[in-house]
Amino acid sequence: MAGNQKSATRQTILQAIAEQYGIRPAALFQNAPEIAVFRRESGKWFGIIIPVHRSKLGLPEDAVSDVLNVKCDPMMLGSMLLQKGFFPAYHMNKQHWVSILLDGSVPAERVMEAVQMSYALTAGGSGKHPRTQPKAWLVPANPKYENLSESLAVTHEIYWKQSGKFIVGDTLYIYEGKPIGAVTYACEVTAVNIPYHFNQGGLHMDTVVQLRLLAVYEQTQFPLVRLQDYGVLSVRGPRGIPDDLLAALRESGRPVQNP
Repeated sequence: MAGNQKSATRQTILQAIAEQYGIRPAALFQNAPEIAVFRRESGKWFGIIIPVHRSKLGLPEDAVSDVLNVKCDPMMLGSMLLQKGFFPAYHMNKQHWVSILLDGSVPAERVMEAVQMSYALTAGGSGKHPRTQPKAWLVPANPKYENLSESLAVTHEIYWKQSGKFIVGDTLYIYEGKPIGAVTYACEVTAVNIPYHFNQGGLHMDTVVQLRLLAVYEQTQFPLVRLQDYGVLSVRGPRGIPDDLLAALRESGRPVQNP
């Protein structure tokens, strides 16, 4: 969700991926260090930065700009290509990848949302067997867009943007950004892949999941400074949770009775 309004350049995206995933790019060719590949532990690519002549993207000028190729859900390809700075993948499968300009014209946050999708889509070994075991995620929320305390007060259920590859049974620990800056809720995913088209005020959604409230945390329990003690330097998108932090979260929080 919205927050950091930096423009996407090679350097801002390199830094964001390093902070969120702890991954540094590898040079694909020794004689072309400007071509940078991002790999998961399995070896799968989830991103590659390539300098491209803008004319090859259908742009009028022939200057060279960096693009980031990321994997995308084919069902979301059409809506992604409608966005400024998004193009059919350069030198990649155009049904499963997109290219994003890193010339400063696209907000870094929007690029990182696409990176998060790519990272989720490349999870697992061969990718042929979808995940079946629930897992825990740390996910960000922006209080400017939604008052979670009001949304969860009555039914204890909300819809949530499907930024990661969530499945039913996953637990989302929600970190609310400034001015709160802390983990405030734990919710269970009860339904996934719900069509929900929304594009307003910088918030874009095509697919959502349904969440059921499990527990509430005081803002003093897990502020960012405490998360950093567990190695979580920032929460910019859905991410896994270190085991020791997950144990602390499970032991804390006030359970709720769902109506």
